[in-house]
Amino acid sequence: MFPVLGKEVIVDNERLTKALLKLPKLYREVLLLYYFLGYRDEAIGRLYGRCRSTINHRRSMALKRLRKEWEKLKHEE
Repeated sequence: MFPVLGKEVIVDNERLTKALLKLPKLYREVLLLYYFLGYRDEAIGRLYGRCRSTINHRRSMALKRLRKEWEKLKHEE
């Protein structure tokens, strides 16, 4: 379970949970807000005082990092 802006996000996949925990907090929160809570880049940007394009870039970078961590964990299993 991940707390994000006073809400709790439950991730049922153990490997995904572990991979998310390895990300920096901001990357993790952007991914959780976008993919699990349905926020769009513009709304996330308002929450963090950033423009939509900055959030879009951070989400893209976060996904790359998440994929890397996912693959590392996959090989450890």
